[in-house]
Amino acid sequence: MSDASAESLALEVTIVWVEGWDNVDAKYDYVRWMFEKTRNRTGKPRGSMRAGRIVGFAELDESAEPTEPSRRYRRRVFYVKDNDRSEPGGQYQDATPHEAVDPRTLRPGVHGELTDRARGRRQTQLNAVPSPSPPEPEPPSGALF
Repeated sequence: MSDASAESLALEVTIVWVEGWDNVDAKYDYVRWMFEKTRNRTGKPRGSMRAGRIVGFAELDESAEPTEPSRRYRRRVFYVKDNDRSEPGGQYQDATPHEAVDPRTLRPGVHGELTDRARGRRQTQLNAVPSPSPPEPEPPSGALF
């Protein structure tokens, strides 16, 4: 992670879920994320984001100074696209886009992780993987066959 990214994460004080945490927890195995340059430290970023539909965003400490030469703040924005698993007819049923993280692992200042659930690997699928068979026992000493 770059120094600028680490600095931006360090300024976060909360993550706001637009649809409420309970809905995010129930509906999204993963969310996409990106840094967005905004004019404000807090509040929902403007709807002009072309990447997708915003489902969450980070808010920065009130003492945070702009991080960009344009006097804007770098804030994380969490979003979904029309083709995501959570959306009707979405793809990525058994895969995950590269900018995805499991929303359950996100905290202010913490990047988040790409978990098996986020990757589309359900617990039943994980349990269905056959375990390797035990090695063949060694023949008794002295036996040729």
